[in-house]
Amino acid sequence: MKIALIIERMDPLRGGRETYTGEVAAELARRGHEVCVVCQDAQWEAPGVEVVRLGRSGLTRCGRMRRFLRAAGGVLASGEFDATHAMLAMPGVDVYHPHGGTVASSAVAHVRRRRGLVRALYAGVGWLNFGRMQRARLERRIVREGRAVCLCVSELVARQFERDYRRRDNVRVIFNGVAEMEPDASRRIAWRREVRSAVGVGEDETLFVAVATNFELKGVAQTLRAFARWLGATHSRARLAIVGRESVGPYRRLADDLGVTDRVHFEPPTRQIRHWYAAADAMILLTWYDPCSLVVLEAVRWRLPPLTTAYNGAADALAGGAGIVISSPDDTSAAVAAMEELANPLSRQKRAEACGEVEGRLALARHVDELLRLYEEVAAKKKTEGSAVERSSSTVQVRPDESC
Repeated sequence: MKIALIIERMDPLRGGRETYTGEVAAELARRGHEVCVVCQDAQWEAPGVEVVRLGRSGLTRCGRMRRFLRAAGGVLASGEFDATHAMLAMPGVDVYHPHGGTVASSAVAHVRRRRGLVRALYAGVGWLNFGRMQRARLERRIVREGRAVCLCVSELVARQFERDYRRRDNVRVIFNGVAEMEPDASRRIAWRREVRSAVGVGEDETLFVAVATNFELKGVAQTLRAFARWLGATHSRARLAIVGRESVGPYRRLADDLGVTDRVHFEPPTRQIRHWYAAADAMILLTWYDPCSLVVLEAVRWRLPPLTTAYNGAADALAGGAGIVISSPDDTSAAVAAMEELANPLSRQKRAEACGEVEGRLALARHVDELLRLYEEVAAKKKTEGSAVERSSSTVQVRPDESC
């Protein structure tokens, strides 16, 4: 099949959406499909994948988005693709894949993590977020036109479409998947020793790891507070490593205020995240919102028990005991109790065994199998409705009211 994947910026270090796109593109190409990634710019490549860089131009983000959608539409119209799969709101594609969930639900989550007057302020001035308004108009058009299959990576996102648009028809859940993670045992042991030695963590210490690209959204402050309270109550020998793309100054100051500076290590984003999984004993992601966190699924495939929240669509994978799910990042008592359990080697071992029971269902190969069945469906449907060129050229357009 000839498949187009559309995304703004293709750099896996930016986050889960980019990581997902890269892994899916590479797997599709490995299986012999003709894959084209259409983007503004890219810091990524893979064997057998064509990357079309359209550039970034425009004074505002809305303007850049408008130009990108138009240019990408031109690529799709001339490419005669069997299936077009967009990771952003782009009318006219075959598959719309909102990695952040619906725009309305994402906005609710943005307000949820605020408190008091700040929360009221964010709720009141949300209409001033012109980029969000543009995405919302584009998404409403996609749903209204009904051509695209709305792809959801968890039941959490499917419920959003039902709540926000009263739509389940043409909404497809294909639960997220991640690439094979585990190396041979000797390499894993070597990585564990290497990382723990580099940051001064002894083998008798528990190492929690938190991986995030948006520290505020992913509850890093709440993680630090819970970690500090747990240390204060138990005097356990433990460390917390926070890995991600963020300005860490405010979080270093918070760690200092909490008296845990010497127990917390900040690590910049890395392409060697598996080394940190090997070094860690448990994963923590106290997120305020995540449609289906890849890092939690990666942790499960690594048999690294995760702690997350009910706001994470990936929590469905933990129902059999592979990890711990608490109600909210603000439920500090529950987070502390979970840390106490995960610091216990016997408890961790039981949860690691539960991870092993579900890891196969989280495989990227299974996810791509389901994607290909979806692509075949939309390709067959297009053949009955007319050529891909005619359909793309008539629908991949950004209207004036969809600009900022």
